[in-house]
Amino acid sequence: MRRSDLRLKQEEEERLAAETVAEPRFDGRFFLPPDQRRYPCRTIDMSSEIVALRSDFRPTVGDKVTLDLDRWGCFEGSVIRRFDGGFTLDLELSDRPRAHVAMQFAWLTRHFAPNGAQYRSHERLRPKQRFTTFTVAQVILPCEILDLSRSGASLRTEVRVPPGEKVTIGKRTQAEVIRQTEDGFAVRFRRLLPLEIFDEDIEL
Repeated sequence: MRRSDLRLKQEEEERLAAETVAEPRFDGRFFLPPDQRRYPCRTIDMSSEIVALRSDFRPTVGDKVTLDLDRWGCFEGSVIRRFDGGFTLDLELSDRPRAHVAMQFAWLTRHFAPNGAQYRSHERLRPKQRFTTFTVAQVILPCEILDLSRSGASLRTEVRVPPGEKVTIGKRTQAEVIRQTEDGFAVRFRRLLPLEIFDEDIEL
């Protein structure tokens, strides 16, 4: 690779790193009343309503859980989904505490360096429905989703779409092309995919 090409690639990676939405990852522990045994866990993704946790022990859907997160405190919630290596918890909060949690989360996201060991961009997965379409300039074309996060996706396609181009993935997921790849291109979604539907069964 020529030095000029290497420099352009480095600049592109730096720009993408600055644009990537990063979220704090918090260690914690949880237990199922009346069982007092505490199980270690770590947040994968979270909002003021739902938190996805990485854990070796997975409660049953419907179980009531008490969650204790470092820097956050204790929460009550119900298990709404299990997945490989963890589960998703629906937090039980009144409107006022929920607003407080949302503000606290925004503050922590702004004030913690995204390059720290405890941080990374949104969790990525490979959906079961990998083959879909994308629409650009009112033309519908086939593509394959190589990996997917709540904030973006990497697509395999023979069509070269330039960075900055607006596209629609699947039926309605609006996105912007942020870079070309060897297999196709990567996009950033206009809005984060809702955490409650983000799993291997998602269809864009």
